[in-house]
Amino acid sequence: MLAFQALAQGEFNTWYFGRQAGLAFTGPVAVALTDGALLSGEGCATISDAQGNLLFYTNGVYAWNRLHRLMANGRDLGGFGDSLRSEVPPNSATQGVTVVPRPGSSTEYYVFTVDAAENGLKRGLQYAVVDLARQNGLGEVVRKAVPVPNPLGDGRLTEKLVAVRHANQRDIWLVVHGWNSNQFLSYLLTSTGLSPSPVVSAGGSVHRGGPNPRQDYNALGYMKVSPTGRRLVSAQYGDGILELFDFNYGTGVVSGPRRLPDAPSSLPQHYYGVEFSPDGNMLYAGSDPVLYQYNLQTSAITEVARIMFTSPWALQLGPDQKIYGAFYGPFSPSGLFVIGNPNAADYQYRFDAVPGFTPSHKPLEGLPNVLVRPPVPGELLANFGLQRSEVCLGEAVSFAASLYPAIPDATVTWDFGEPTAGTGNKATGRNVLHRYAGAGVYAATMTVREVSGPVHVYSQSVTVLAPTDAHLAVDRPLLCSGTPALLGVKPSQPGGTTYRWQDGSTAPQFTAHTSGRYWVEVTAPQRCPVRDSLTLTFLSAPTVSLGPDQTICATQRLTLSPGEQPFGTAYRWQDGSTGPRLEITGPGTYAVTVTSAAGCTSQATVVVRFGDDCLFTIPNVITPNGDGRNETFVLQGLEPNTWNIQIYNRWGKQVYQQVKYQGGWDAGGQPEGLYYYLLVQPLTGRQYKGWVEVIR
Repeated sequence: MLAFQALAQGEFNTWYFGRQAGLAFTGPVAVALTDGALLSGEGCATISDAQGNLLFYTNGVYAWNRLHRLMANGRDLGGFGDSLRSEVPPNSATQGVTVVPRPGSSTEYYVFTVDAAENGLKRGLQYAVVDLARQNGLGEVVRKAVPVPNPLGDGRLTEKLVAVRHANQRDIWLVVHGWNSNQFLSYLLTSTGLSPSPVVSAGGSVHRGGPNPRQDYNALGYMKVSPTGRRLVSAQYGDGILELFDFNYGTGVVSGPRRLPDAPSSLPQHYYGVEFSPDGNMLYAGSDPVLYQYNLQTSAITEVARIMFTSPWALQLGPDQKIYGAFYGPFSPSGLFVIGNPNAADYQYRFDAVPGFTPSHKPLEGLPNVLVRPPVPGELLANFGLQRSEVCLGEAVSFAASLYPAIPDATVTWDFGEPTAGTGNKATGRNVLHRYAGAGVYAATMTVREVSGPVHVYSQSVTVLAPTDAHLAVDRPLLCSGTPALLGVKPSQPGGTTYRWQDGSTAPQFTAHTSGRYWVEVTAPQRCPVRDSLTLTFLSAPTVSLGPDQTICATQRLTLSPGEQPFGTAYRWQDGSTGPRLEITGPGTYAVTVTSAAGCTSQATVVVRFGDDCLFTIPNVITPNGDGRNETFVLQGLEPNTWNIQIYNRWGKQVYQQVKYQGGWDAGGQPEGLYYYLLVQPLTGRQYKGWVEVIR
């Protein structure tokens, strides 16, 4: 048997990207293009025919035909294109768009899009259909912004999107990743259309959060499948997480997560662009400002380049088997660097390797999202999928063999990595269950034996998590209406713990105002969620009132009461008295605290003032002669300690003044005679003028 390499695969020999920039691979070296109409900060895609003739290109929002004109019906394809909210307009989604041919058709193409973080990732995966048989071969968008069903949570996906040709060399996988999830979704595109039910695979870290104010930068970063079809890498930009997986391009299953170590750096890593070498053994990853090479066979990490004053962004393997990388900064030069020999430790890196770009025609952060075309598999593709790679203690783990081709007569046996389970540690079958006895990480192994003789062994770890140790508690035993209760979790939980309350809120504590049933679900790192609940009963506080503010005159008495209260009620007035009523004879602020028999309290206050219409007397004579009678100028019936006084002698000279007069002027040091007074009430502005005679 002879194997021949198909060379007439020029579908991706032309790229358009960035700010009206492009790249042509039609000659011995890649040549810069400046004739494009596309503008995209990140997501973009270009498609040609098998001979390399341009068909159309898109940023996921608009589509342009081969004449660089807007395609018929080529607006609003489904990608995010809001220039006001986009951080790198448009399209500001890492892998926001890709274009693939419809299997079995020579004229129809699918344009798949995912949403951007700036739009909350809420539109998920969508597609448009382009028919090049229309408009005299220039093409027309015949369907657009068609949503694809998503079985995960709220339906949101990250900015990751990769297209991979199926092992049957005909159909195509579209692989995306859930947001707030560790699950991959692989949708199969066939000649009959896109399957609405994806293959779901769980593994690796949960994609959520990020260090930016919106807390969504972990949705950014590339996902790539190796040219061999056997490996998949995922980068989370925000927290700098780089993970490697196995990929079965016959079944769409993603498995075997391994987090790659960070290269030594004094700065936090923020991985964005990633790409495999053609043989799949080297991985290149950019983390501003450094480009790294990961040797996946020896685990060696090499710093390829340090790109100062700008940033390395997208990486993309070209049809010439070289890796191209975009460097760009808003206030620095833009261009492409090249890794000329990506399979080797001698990678042959060249900075600014493609001349011809200009300030108005240059790369930005993205490069075209290209269909990966693995070869016909030379052996059985064997791994096993887990819809949950982390399970809770007591739950059964579901193991499903993932084999392509299916080989019905092959035997599949399992070792669950738990020797203490005895005979229960082994099983046979393509779909089996196992319940682990304790928490921990177990190495499960699947062995596939073909009748013809070949044996295939595949292993990956399964994590069994213990439940979170947490219970719900209230901040005090007595709950009274009008005073909220603070609910929290005991014991204190470690950093990274998540909370979900009955109303959907996610704070570590919850403030309750009314009686009812409350619950919280708590998940500590590397623990399973636990839910605890309690019922709160708020007791009624006493209903008390001392009525509106009142007035009183000098000879009057008032009785204050907070209202009738049940037996067992306790009272405490501002003067320390404890009776149910308080008799007062003068102005002031009066307060009472009422405590029910159950212990709930309420307070009430009232202000009592002298009335404006109360009878009063201002004396016109005083006799400060020491006989103890009529010694001072006393205001009878006016509210004490509230009036300001000034006193003048007969020649108009002020001889006395006092703020808040207390009735103590006895004409000390002054001779007998007539004196004139001015009384002012500063709160109301009332005034009284008159005279008083001093007789000794």
